Amino acid sequence: MCGIAGWLGGLPNGDKYGIGLARALKHRGPDAEGIKSWPEATLVHTRLSIIDLTSSGAQPLSNEDGTIWTVFNGEIYNHHDLRSYLEGRGHTFRGRSDSEILPHLYEEDGIAFAEKLRGMFALAIYDCRKRTLFLARDRFGIKPLFYAAGPGRLAFASEINALLQLPDVDVRPDPQAIYDFSALFYIPAPQTFYSGIRALQPGEILEARLDSGVTSWRTRQYHSWTIAPDPALGLAEAERRAEELIRTAVHRQMESDVPLGALLSGGIDSSLISVAAQEAVGGELRTFNVRFPEKEYDETWAAVAVANHIGSRHETLSMDGIPGTWDHITSLLRHAGQPYADTSLFAAHAVCQRMRRHVAVALSGDGGDEGFGGYHFYWQIARVARWQRLPMSVWNGAAAALMPLSRWGMISSRFPERLRDFAGADDPAIVQNMFCWLREKEHAGLWSSDVKVEPVRRLFERQWEHAMPQRSSRLERLGALATEANTRLMLTNDFLFKVDTASMKEGLEVRVPMLDEDLFSFALTLPYHLKVQGRTCKRILRAVAQRWLPTEVANKPKMGFGIPVDRWVDSDFKEGLREALLGSNSRLPEYFNPDVYRPMVEAFCSGQSCHGISREGLYERAIMLLTLQLSLDRKGSGTRS
Repeated sequence: MCGIAGWLGGLPNGDKYGIGLARALKHRGPDAEGIKSWPEATLVHTRLSIIDLTSSGAQPLSNEDGTIWTVFNGEIYNHHDLRSYLEGRGHTFRGRSDSEILPHLYEEDGIAFAEKLRGMFALAIYDCRKRTLFLARDRFGIKPLFYAAGPGRLAFASEINALLQLPDVDVRPDPQAIYDFSALFYIPAPQTFYSGIRALQPGEILEARLDSGVTSWRTRQYHSWTIAPDPALGLAEAERRAEELIRTAVHRQMESDVPLGALLSGGIDSSLISVAAQEAVGGELRTFNVRFPEKEYDETWAAVAVANHIGSRHETLSMDGIPGTWDHITSLLRHAGQPYADTSLFAAHAVCQRMRRHVAVALSGDGGDEGFGGYHFYWQIARVARWQRLPMSVWNGAAAALMPLSRWGMISSRFPERLRDFAGADDPAIVQNMFCWLREKEHAGLWSSDVKVEPVRRLFERQWEHAMPQRSSRLERLGALATEANTRLMLTNDFLFKVDTASMKEGLEVRVPMLDEDLFSFALTLPYHLKVQGRTCKRILRAVAQRWLPTEVANKPKMGFGIPVDRWVDSDFKEGLREALLGSNSRLPEYFNPDVYRPMVEAFCSGQSCHGISREGLYERAIMLLTLQLSLDRKGSGTRS
């Protein structure tokens, strides 16, 4: 793993800015840094050495005659095969780094080079002869890449904070991004918080050319996922193929010249990865889990049971002492570079910080839920599809009957309203209601800006087009739409962004075998009934778990990952939160109605409830408002020069 940055086009004092970019990305690559400059372009790299620890793996790297250069972040899991192919075509190499194949592969195959790469990556290739820069991102968006484009220059970097070091970047807040963020709690690519910065999307390649001092650029998709359920696929065959593909995926991702371990949380996915990894290394795997002092958050028993079952060298890391202070929380939120409100970021960072003391590479179970149907909404959509056959009068009657229970606090006060929402909803609206942290009515009440924005619904209608609405079964259509939204929206912009932010802050490489291309492609062929059975999600992976894991682990319910809020954040944080969000310097009223968010902030800070929202829900909303305020306060508006 590494940090990459650079630009194509004129930039006075370029040496100074190149050094600034390297400094801004030092945490991603603490082992070394390299800068290669031309009058019209610069490439910057900070190195976290994983494969080929010698100087021959140092970047930027070039082809034999120095006409094509690259900087790369990630891992290419099929680099041995590609190296053999290139050597057969007459190419020679200085070392054995996976990154070194890139300039040669581009030289051989042109812009089609990205289609041959298997792995997680963000990269740049500069062709000196054509004064052309290429940027590419892996098929899932496991590794991030951002760019800022103008008529005279296109700049790029692994992180937004690095791009903010450059002059003439339009840093005005993007109202559409803020509007979407306040519903989703993350910003969907290609948008970012800043009007002049965009995120390269998964499976996308950007080509920029410099001609007569003018930089022009275009993007295109080199890969997109296709959901194609196979109605002929049976349970036994699906289990067999899943087992085979999990083993193959993990084996591909075991190469490392530095210490490697597996994060064994005790959940199904990380446990399956650990089993396959132990097989791949022949019994020398190091596994780690984290222990929370609160039993309702702790899965140590399951992690230890799996470790004992497979015979790994296991260590339990304590989560005691995670600071819930104002400085710690705001520092991590600022590090994200733009508003981001998935509160599991804090726990994820604490885990990565502790693992980095022992290993430089960690295998994670992330990604299994997306392909194999692991979230609660996968069984909920089946229920909604059945219930919608009932007449509206039944829904209204049920909602009215539940109102007394909500007033007595026996159920959420929002539950009757949710019933009515689902009753008349079309398919995109159903999935939108499941994926948005703020439901449509609450979101509309919060937003008060006069700036014209497009509805969040457009994002889910876009996924609906990809999800092939001509499917014969409505349940298959809903399942496909949920998978599309999960993969294209939540996985990339929320979960993978979180993992990269948390891990690379500590210089830890996290690999995700569940997002192996072959394994994920297979998951997309599973019909709905092989993903969900009743209220049991991830049917195929649970079937594999029955054979690979202790029974008590294979049968245990899914547990979320987070930190107990009220026992974590201290009074210092709550005082800072109240001042930042409700004080005279708050910029939130530029976009949001204070009469809506003020009671929620006050309730959270005072330990009270508000409008039937849980304490956890108040905390999540408070973090959403805080991370937005930090971004608004950080750069203000205008163009930096």
